[in-house]
Amino acid sequence: MTEVKVKQNTHLKWILPLLIIGAAIAVFAFLMMTKPQAPSRPTTEKIWSISTVPAAFGLHQPVLTLYGKVESPRVSKITAAVTAFVKDVYTDEGRAINPNEPLVQLDDSDTQLLVQQRQADVDNTIAQIETEKVRHKTDLKSLKIEKNLQQLRLKTVQRYENLIKRKLTSQEQLDSARRDYQQQALSIAQREQSIADHPNRLRQLESQLMRTTSLLDAAKLDLSRTKIHAPFSGRVASLSVSPGDRVRAGDPIVELYSLDRLEVRAQIPNRILPLLRNKNSLQEIAATGTIDNRTIELNLERIAAAVNSGRAGVDVFFSIQKQDYQPELGRSLAISVTLPATTKVIPVPPTALYGLNKVYKVVDDRLVSVQIERIGDSTDADNNPIVLITSPDLQAGDSIVTTQLPNAITGLRVKEFTSPETKGLKDE
Repeated sequence: MTEVKVKQNTHLKWILPLLIIGAAIAVFAFLMMTKPQAPSRPTTEKIWSISTVPAAFGLHQPVLTLYGKVESPRVSKITAAVTAFVKDVYTDEGRAINPNEPLVQLDDSDTQLLVQQRQADVDNTIAQIETEKVRHKTDLKSLKIEKNLQQLRLKTVQRYENLIKRKLTSQEQLDSARRDYQQQALSIAQREQSIADHPNRLRQLESQLMRTTSLLDAAKLDLSRTKIHAPFSGRVASLSVSPGDRVRAGDPIVELYSLDRLEVRAQIPNRILPLLRNKNSLQEIAATGTIDNRTIELNLERIAAAVNSGRAGVDVFFSIQKQDYQPELGRSLAISVTLPATTKVIPVPPTALYGLNKVYKVVDDRLVSVQIERIGDSTDADNNPIVLITSPDLQAGDSIVTTQLPNAITGLRVKEFTSPETKGLKDE
């Protein structure tokens, strides 16, 4: 009996806490089910306040900002014409130079020796020509004499033939006379061949003289090129040698560029090209560049004939009008280009742009995204900056948003209000 009571007491110790926990859970669930519910509020869509300007097409003169680099179409890379040591250097990198100013002197010892050799070859050929002319004159005189001797030999043969008929001489003497006559005829034939071949030998020697003279001229030209002069007025861009260096033919010596032909290369967007295709419009385009806090006048000269691979625009070239300031080759500068006036653009404040090619218009109190092309910049009547845009999706009178919304998206509900900044554009 004692053991049964002990077991019952142990079960009561475990069951009683479980009953208490279950009762607490039931009470908590009853309280959660019977708690009062707060009335739900209906959700309302937020309305964003914005300012707008009406889309108005008008006559405007776009201003385009480009970034260019100073170049020169007259860049000369002078190389060595002969293999020689550098004797003297008369200039330095960055120095201005005048036409025909000496720049570098190469050692001309080897070249002078070559000139002497070529001169000797020319003199030798001239002497051979004179010898040939004297020989030809001698052949002409000798031919007359040999023909007279041939006549004498013939008479001797005839005389011996008469004597042999009369049996007054021997056959041996007649044969000897005939042999002398044939030898004289052979000598005349050789002399006539020499005379006939004279023009060929003379032309051959004259060709040889022309060749040796050309080699002499080339050697003299190489000799003159050992002293390198400036081909035009300009500035030394780089100097690759110093006294004592040995250069080979084709090695770079000095690079220089002309100061009279400085120009600025810039890339212009493809959308602007139609405004530049007309030759008359080129004369109407004014441009200014800013470099070293100075403004320089530029003139649009020409459009590049080819487009480099991987570039989105076409290169154009601006000439520098005033030569009192000459920027260094390779300098970068900002260019402000005033394009011809056009009536197919809409002026908007800069705050109307979202990114580079998007604005928003208001349709039924909601935003609608519009892709645009930025033609250029300008100023309004109050000298405030404006951006000139165009798009086939914009019509005259459309309300263009000028407020920068951080969460702008098509379909966003908005409400218009008029701000002092946009009043001028609306009135315009």
